[in-house]
Amino acid sequence: MTPLFKTFPILFFLTINPAHLFAQSQTVAPSLQVYDRNGLSMGTLLSPSETYSDPVSLEAISPWMLLATIATEDKRFYLHPGVDLEAALRALWQDVSRRKVVSGASTLTEQLVKALEPAPKSLWGKMKEAWGALLLERKMTKREILESYFNTISYGNQCQGVEAASRRYFGVHAPNLSLAQAAYLSGIPKSPVRYDPYRNPDQAGKRQKDILSTLQAKGWVDAENIRLALEEPLRLKKPDTSKVAPHFLMFLNARYQGKKESLVTTLDLNLQRDLQNLLATQLRRLKGNHVTNGAILVVDVQNSQVLAWVGSADFWNANIQGQVDGVEASRQPGSSLKPFLYGLAFSKGYKPSDLLLDEPTYTAGRFIPKNYDEKYHGWVRMRTALANSYNVPAIRLCEKVGASKFLDFLHQCGFQSLVMPAEHYGLGLALGDGEITMLESASAYAALARGGLWRPLKCLQNEDVDPLDGGESAHRILNPEDAFLVTSILSDNTARSPAFGLYSPLLTPFPFAAKTGTTKDYRDNWAVGYTPNWVVAVWVGNFDGTPMRHISGITGAAPLLHDTAMMLSNRFPPRPFVKPKGVVEMDICSLTGLKPSPYCESQMREVFDTRYLPASICALHSAPVTEKTALSKGERAVLFPREGDIFKIDPSAALGSQAIRLQATQKISPYEFWEVDGKKIDLENGEAWWSLIPGKHQVALVEENAKGKKIVQRIRFLVVP
Repeated sequence: MTPLFKTFPILFFLTINPAHLFAQSQTVAPSLQVYDRNGLSMGTLLSPSETYSDPVSLEAISPWMLLATIATEDKRFYLHPGVDLEAALRALWQDVSRRKVVSGASTLTEQLVKALEPAPKSLWGKMKEAWGALLLERKMTKREILESYFNTISYGNQCQGVEAASRRYFGVHAPNLSLAQAAYLSGIPKSPVRYDPYRNPDQAGKRQKDILSTLQAKGWVDAENIRLALEEPLRLKKPDTSKVAPHFLMFLNARYQGKKESLVTTLDLNLQRDLQNLLATQLRRLKGNHVTNGAILVVDVQNSQVLAWVGSADFWNANIQGQVDGVEASRQPGSSLKPFLYGLAFSKGYKPSDLLLDEPTYTAGRFIPKNYDEKYHGWVRMRTALANSYNVPAIRLCEKVGASKFLDFLHQCGFQSLVMPAEHYGLGLALGDGEITMLESASAYAALARGGLWRPLKCLQNEDVDPLDGGESAHRILNPEDAFLVTSILSDNTARSPAFGLYSPLLTPFPFAAKTGTTKDYRDNWAVGYTPNWVVAVWVGNFDGTPMRHISGITGAAPLLHDTAMMLSNRFPPRPFVKPKGVVEMDICSLTGLKPSPYCESQMREVFDTRYLPASICALHSAPVTEKTALSKGERAVLFPREGDIFKIDPSAALGSQAIRLQATQKISPYEFWEVDGKKIDLENGEAWWSLIPGKHQVALVEENAKGKKIVQRIRFLVVP
């Protein structure tokens, strides 16, 4: 023990905990290495100390690195007890004589202590490092000190340790460092800022040459190897600012930083890259519509594994808030929740053929829902209403089912972001009056694709607990029959053609169930689609909340959904949807949705859960009454309109000018009159005219005498807008 340390023993013992220092030297936390499902590297995440680190054994470090470091930093490493007094005195003399700091003379052990417990640059700081070095040398072997040094010391740019630095700057592992590379790296710890390879490459290069000269002068490396090292071109890797799936990596880092050394994920790296390019292409098309961002999530239906996670268009672009993760962010879903409302209704006995009224209506809050086409369509079958995403029928259905029950069902489907009570959302919940995440949407649609069985998503392989689990276990939300009814509608291109056209982006050459959703303020644009193999959820919009311009689900998100689906179909050819045993096909009257009578002029095929089949035969259509048959029997009858007639309102003409003339087989007597929907129609010049009103109607020829009123004949007809 030198007199210096005998003078201040209490000070050093109070400021240094030898056990803690030793423990720190043995536990350098590694960075998290993330791999895709095929074992391809997706990136390295920061350790808890906010560095890139990968501790290795001394044997896994190039001998050139050991030689260059010891020759440069501490040539008497194997001779001193942690403090090199000879070097320290020489450095002190140089500093005093030149009146500036020329040499620090810190040993590798002292540098290790400084890295473990940084001290201020002062006399007391140097003394603390020296005392710590003496303590470490008593606890550790020279080999252990060297290994800890090479795993702890900073090489700049958040690289902690030689392995991380080797990969960062040269793209090689530490045992494969050449003499030229080793000399370059060994010069950085002296001043990571001054010798930063990216910011000060000239200074770093000069430092490398000085180290090679030192090695040759000491005779540690022969002249030929020095010559080869000087001639070797050093190709620095560019800083990696293009991580694949950066949002996904951040998601994992928040949960596993310092807890795992590596993770094998379910993502497909090549698919991830291709989808990022697809998103960029679609956003270029939408640039004129003020659409700056988007997100894509792909899930394998059978095992719930996430295959791709594209959180934004450009993670590094602050102008579009690229670091916001669209996959995890809560956004309003628009109409993309409607399939679950209809699925719930089917489970309660409703049928795709049931009629819902699409006409102006007020909700409890005096809100008047409107359809996207700003038209009303009268009585429509549930298949038509869902396929065309009509809003008013959805509001009416939610009213029938109950907003509270619908919210409970959405929670069963995994939409846990809907945390407010049903009263908060009201019937608007059917139109997406709430906020959900893309993860929730994809898992819920995967349940539809899976025949009603909900499972938590997974993003890791070979792990007991998945970060996407959320504590939920697999459970059934719908029986296979009712889930299939929803799928049948969402994949029916003919049914959705009135709203979307026959050749919309939702059309694919393979069975594909799809739904779009756009918020009323055009801030969120969704499209979700699925096959029995995979689910795709996409979103486009702006993270700053500004609305898009002249955009809808079919023009914004749907083309991106289509392109993604086509790409996936090449990688994972989709199977057709399989009809469950409890589903049957039946002919129905296309107008009433009931079993057809012999007089129904228009019929169609519909699918039904065998538990809930149409119970009655269409009574709207019956044998037509003609003037000839009525006269031959001496009967008075309604000649026009005929039973089951359908009238179409001409949108190009004034509504008030559109009317039908009510006619009977004989001129009506003074004791007869017309009624439509129970209201008497006054005659004009002996004729009865009735102005068209959308909906189902009944016209009756009524006879009135002293005994009261008698219906001569009643006819039912329909007016569509």
